Amino acid sequence: MAELSVPYTTPTSITKLGGIYTGDGAPTGLTAKKGSLYVNTTATTTTTRLYINTDGGTTWANFTASA
Repeated sequence: MAELSVPYTTPTSITKLGGIYTGDGAPTGLTAKKGSLYVNTTATTTTTRLYINTDGGTTWANFTASA
């Protein structure tokens, strides 16, 4: 059986990527690296469940999630 060969690229250090955060409510005032994700564990709508940090500060954009 033939094996699939995929080129390996050394991953970027986790410290450069940002993080994944969880909490109750929106990430108001939370500072994180650009690209970090935030999961609202108490969300009740499809537009308040997941956010991404867009500036490396306290600006977060929401994603619309499916039901």
